[in-house]
Amino acid sequence: MKQRLTYLDNIKVFLISYVITGHLAASYGAIGGGKWNYLEPVNDFATRAVLSLFVLLAYSFLMGMFIFIAGYFTLPSLKSKGVVLFLKDRVVRLAIPLVFYYFVIGMLVRYISKSAKGYDGSLFQFVSESYHAGVYGFIGVMWFVVLILLFSVAYAFFWHLFPNGWYKLRKDTFPGHLQIFFFVLVVGFLSFLTRILFPQGGDIVGSRPLAAMVFFGTSFFLGTTAYRYQWLDKLTARKAMPWVILAAAVMIIPAVFLLITRNNVSFSLISQPGSLSSLLYAYWEVIKTLGTGMLAIVVFRKWLNKPGKLANALGQSVFVAYFIHPLVCVLFLYAFSATGLHPLLKFAIVAPTALVSTFAAAWLLRRIPVVRKIV
Repeated sequence: MKQRLTYLDNIKVFLISYVITGHLAASYGAIGGGKWNYLEPVNDFATRAVLSLFVLLAYSFLMGMFIFIAGYFTLPSLKSKGVVLFLKDRVVRLAIPLVFYYFVIGMLVRYISKSAKGYDGSLFQFVSESYHAGVYGFIGVMWFVVLILLFSVAYAFFWHLFPNGWYKLRKDTFPGHLQIFFFVLVVGFLSFLTRILFPQGGDIVGSRPLAAMVFFGTSFFLGTTAYRYQWLDKLTARKAMPWVILAAAVMIIPAVFLLITRNNVSFSLISQPGSLSSLLYAYWEVIKTLGTGMLAIVVFRKWLNKPGKLANALGQSVFVAYFIHPLVCVLFLYAFSATGLHPLLKFAIVAPTALVSTFAAAWLLRRIPVVRKIV
């Protein structure tokens, strides 16, 4: 198995930092709050526009890149451990935290969020009421972990049947622009069709990940292919530049969209199954992820690839930080809820504070032997 790649760890640190601050932005009025735990009513267009742009710049890129990196490290792990040990490791590292979050962390997060809205019952009362209502826990942000677990199991069986892949590329060079263009056409259209069955933001449980199932699944298996052919080492700035420029161009669209819609800042347009806007969003998502992903790999590999104590500590704490960040975030959001400060000022204070606190708490938790052994 290859040695730890510092630049990929640093990309993950960047991604989780954006996830944390993005959720905080959603709490203060950014687009895409959806069923996020804590939302404050914000009617100020300027606030919603600024924070929505902050979120939209990375909305589709974050989780796709996370899943791509997970896929990238799946193949070497399978080769090193074998199917049985690999699956056992995945169950320990993913399923145990998933169950704990569902029954404990998720319940605490929802209780604090509900208390901020005026609920005055005790935690015991809240849990009792939830159980009587048939709600035994909350999956929350751990839908991502469910996907990684499912993709890992699926790929483990695939690799067991086809250890050399079911199809071998004629060349092991980095894909050409025509191949990438064809990839974008196919994945974008399949993502569009998937959202007809599972509308984004719909009432179906898991509508968010289901709506992007093709996009996420492709990201994971693209990561395994990238490792097989060592594409990350072969990606140059010259090869990435056209797609980076294209991604930058399409990223202007959210700004135009916000200016046109003004007070109607929502996902309502792209959530309409089979609509033209949904089709455009599907391609926007794939193009932006490809371009920004290539840019991140080239930049981080060249300038942010030096190991060190801080880099190692942050890189190893990413999963725990993702696991605990909803709890840390709602605690700070609740603490600042009655301050009367402007939402943008709240965000400017809460975002960096919660971010640093999340990583500090994650690092401390990993100092506990049993936690470190699991994650």
